[in-house]
Amino acid sequence: IHTKTHSVISTQNMKKQIIILLSLFIITLTQAQETGNYLHFNIGSGQHNLSYSLHDGSQSVQSGYTANIAFSHFFTPSIGFQTGIGVQTFSSLSTLNLTEGTPAIDSDGDIYVFKSNFKNWQESQQVLFVEIPLTAQFKHKFYDKIGLLATAGAKISFPINATYKTTGGEIVTSGYYPQYNIELTDLPQHGFTTITKSYTGKYSFNPAYMAIAELGGTYKISEKIDLYLGGYFNYGLNNILKPDTKMLYQLDRTYNGELGTYQTTSIKPFSIGVKLGLYLKLGKK
Repeated sequence: IHTKTHSVISTQNMKKQIIILLSLFIITLTQAQETGNYLHFNIGSGQHNLSYSLHDGSQSVQSGYTANIAFSHFFTPSIGFQTGIGVQTFSSLSTLNLTEGTPAIDSDGDIYVFKSNFKNWQESQQVLFVEIPLTAQFKHKFYDKIGLLATAGAKISFPINATYKTTGGEIVTSGYYPQYNIELTDLPQHGFTTITKSYTGKYSFNPAYMAIAELGGTYKISEKIDLYLGGYFNYGLNNILKPDTKMLYQLDRTYNGELGTYQTTSIKPFSIGVKLGLYLKLGKK
């Protein structure tokens, strides 16, 4: 019984010591920091992908940039929030290899299939978003001039300019007459030809809701200015595409753009990169 009682007392003492050590650690963290308001300017770049899948093709990740102006307020020496406004670009490059077929009737009343054969057809897409974030922040100083800054939260991104441009490949159009089992090609007067020209146009997307996270370090330049360098991560939570069922190249020779057709039904932007900025402390020293 004495041994059991001694063991219980030792366990309780150990728990008390752990609680005291944790308390001292938390107090050290909070007392080593500064409360206050900050104005933040930053620019960054990395992989900014529109993230979609094509029925008959593939897409590759492209680069983009981000620029932001933000305001931070710290409730405690370590914990605060940040909001502001920024811009971010996303882009992708897709490649298609497929043949579309559309039933049609020619000038003589014969039924045929209008075919569009896409050979290594490439299209690039670019989207510019204006963003409003709301995030929580944690900061800690390791030394007099060096600190840690972590940010996590969400933002809403409004697409203000979404464009596309075809950049390579060709479309070979032809007419297939199943009743005669023949396929007509190289008849430009009937619309059967090879197309290599570039098409441009615009898309219409929904606003994006994104989860965001950043982790970086600060370096004290002066009493009011900190240099910031960190990595960022943005992940789209919703589908920004307005799905459509149009053909890519129509019978009336209209090109619709790959993201405005049956080729894809969902787009969720994704970005990861590095940013550089300045934290300016507001108010008195």
